[in-house]
Parts: sequence; C-alpha cells; structure tokens
Amino acid sequence: MAGAELIGQEELAQIQELFSGEKTTLYRYAPGNYKAREFEEKFAAYMGVKYAHAVSSGTAAIHCALAGAGVGPGDEVITTAWTFIAPVEAAAALGAVPVPVEIDETYHLDPLEVEKAITPKTKAVVAIPMWAAPKMDEIAEICERRGITLIEDAAQSLGATYKGRKLGTIGKVASFSFDAGKTLHVGEGGMVITDDKEVYDRVAEFSDHGHMHVPGLPRGKDPRRAKGLNYRLSEVTAAIGIAQLGKIDYILSKARENKYKIKERIRHLDNLAMRPFTDEAGAQGDTLIFKVRNPEAALQFEAHLMAHGFGTKILPEAIDWHYAAIWGHLLKAYDRYRDANLEELWPKTGELLQSSICLNIPVLMDDATIDRLVAAIISGSEKIG
Repeated sequence: MAGAELIGQEELAQIQELFSGEKTTLYRYAPGNYKAREFEEKFAAYMGVKYAHAVSSGTAAIHCALAGAGVGPGDEVITTAWTFIAPVEAAAALGAVPVPVEIDETYHLDPLEVEKAITPKTKAVVAIPMWAAPKMDEIAEICERRGITLIEDAAQSLGATYKGRKLGTIGKVASFSFDAGKTLHVGEGGMVITDDKEVYDRVAEFSDHGHMHVPGLPRGKDPRRAKGLNYRLSEVTAAIGIAQLGKIDYILSKARENKYKIKERIRHLDNLAMRPFTDEAGAQGDTLIFKVRNPEAALQFEAHLMAHGFGTKILPEAIDWHYAAIWGHLLKAYDRYRDANLEELWPKTGELLQSSICLNIPVLMDDATIDRLVAAIISGSEKIG
C-alpha cells in the first residue's frame, strides 16, 4: 500500500512542528499558516512544474482539474472504460458528458478509439495511467491536432515516467490522489499541477468557493468570477504530505525492486500473459498485472490466491468500481447510454479486465513473503491449466 505502510515518526514530527506555535489554526488560509503552501511548493519542485494546488481528495483534484480546464455543461470528456469511477463522476458533476472508450493491450486508452470518439462537442481527453503510461505520444498528438485539452488523472501513477517525463506533466493539467492505496498517503488528499497560470488560478478558485485570492485584499473582500466548492486541504493533512513526499524515492525504488523479484520468477509461466508496457522502466512499481485464459480462470486464480493468504488489487476483486459497463447508475442518465446494453459497448475492455489478475506489491514485502507469493502464483498457474 505504498506510503500508507510508512506512516511514522517523520509525519508526527511535522504535526508537532505545526502545533508548537501559539494559537495554532488548522485552516490553510489563516494568517501565518504555511504547511499547505510548503507542501505545494515541494510537490511542484518534485514534479518539475510551475504550479501545484493541494485539495481534500483525489476526487476533488480531478474535479478541480476539469473545472480549471474549462469543462462545463454539454461538453464531452473522453476517458478510459477502465478507471476508478471518480473521473467520470467529476465530469458528470460539471454537467459534461463522460465518454468512456475501449482500452488497448497496455490496459490504457486506445488512441484509435479516442480518435473515433471525438465529436465537435469534445472538450477534453482524460488519460488515466494505471500505474504506467498509456501510448502518450499518440494521445498527445491527437489532442494537439484536434484542439482538445489533454488532462492526466495520474492518481495511481505518482512518480511514474514516460520516456523520461513524469506522468502528470504531459497534458495541460493533472491530478493526483493521496489516499490509502496511493504512492503517498495523507488520510485523504489530492493535488492538481499545471504550468498554465490561468488554469492554476481557476483550480484554486474552484476549490475555495470561487475566492480569487487577490494579493493584498482581505479574504472577505476578494472577488469571484465563477462558482466553486469547498475542497480545501487542512494544515494537518499538508504536514503529513510533506513528510510523505520526503519518502517518495524510497517508496518507488522498493516497490519496483519487489515487483521485479516476483516477475522474474514467474515470467516462464506460459499460461500467464504479462501486461505489456509503453515504458516499463518508468512504470510505478506497486502493481503486477497478468492475463489468464478467460474470466472463469481468473476467478479460480483469485480464489486460489485468497486461500494462500493473498488478495488481488481491483482485478478481479473490485472490478465493479473500475469498469464503465457496471456504472448504469451514472451513465444511464445520458441519452446515449439510456437504452444501451453497457456490457456490449466495451467488449474488448470487458474481456481483458475480467480475464486479468492484478496484484498489489507492498513496499515492506520481505523475501519470505515474496517466496510465498511466488509459490502461490506458480501453483495457481498449474491449477488453472
């Protein structure tokens, strides 16, 4: 679980520093407060971007990113049919129409499907790197050629790269999450990054009821130009984020080390098809994905792993929350989906996801646990034939 495994004295020290002053106030915009700003500045420096704005969750982050990019009522937002539901919820909350499309063999947005889905109403493409990069060159080229905003919801991929560029720095704006399953863990929190000052300003405004944060004006006197919500991050959460960010290189290196220890010992199993990558060296290492023969074999494999003390991560365990065909409660509100059989809209995605196993690779996984997991994978491979 990455950063969640490493909560300890460093986080406590940051909180103690926060509480060491007189009249401590945990509200980020209180006079003299600085932890949220420090977290933002350090995060922007790590990512190599001009601007970062911290918010209360990863869902808040993608909501703010879409709003900052100007997504609004009637706009169409293309994204992947395999993602956590939050980006689709965020687009819907802005009055936009979510347009999930099929994934390709890398388990990401298929550029060909993106191109096919573009209409005159398409405002943005949200690429969602699930622990690794999609075919970013192709996706970015399509967006540039068609005049569409590229947004990266890199919640699952903090620290991952594509051809040397950090994921989250390729599109106009990007969002990150810091919940329990992410690279960094602060309880609940998120971040939006961009090099575009206008987008940054609109993100900050949207996250704070529309306050424009005009320098020199009292908070109650500053103007507003658009509506917003309360997605503010507290000083306590920011303090934890500062400590977690200091551990990111260790988190990434250990997860990748553990992943390759496992992968090298099972790559000979010819009935497990390892996930292909656009840039495996840059992948975020806390997840290992492989495909088996069919959905029935995947469920059998999952049950075998569970019997040996190992759970799966999203596939198959939580596919309902990560696959567009299951989201009738949201998508059926739109005319284009109301009378459709959602399972029939994304057949390639459904077959791939339902036939896959996704394994979490903890940072603090010792060699004995790795040995047990490898043995369970090998015996599971033998069991499904």
